[in-house]
Amino acid sequence: MNLIPVHDKIVVKLKNEAEEKRTESGLILPDTANQGGVLEGDVVAASGGIYSSTGDVIPVVVKKGNKVLIGKHHGGQEYTENGQEYIIISQNEVLAIVGATI
Repeated sequence: MNLIPVHDKIVVKLKNEAEEKRTESGLILPDTANQGGVLEGDVVAASGGIYSSTGDVIPVVVKKGNKVLIGKHHGGQEYTENGQEYIIISQNEVLAIVGATI
């Protein structure tokens, strides 16, 4: 991948959700039927941080290789390279880092 995110942005490859959701009676539910929920993905690139008003760099908390959870209705931008889809989001869109220890 040839992207280097800037400021507080990260690039996430979303986990494939090819599985159809069905009701008990067998009706297929479209993605729009589920208003909430979270998406899981892998961080494939992260910026170095964002500059504060004093010129100091505030580092990004999320790092390349982290598994993250983001809201289904995130404010990110979609990007496709070589047939692979990615989203570019602010680290503020991340709800949690999966498997992280404090």
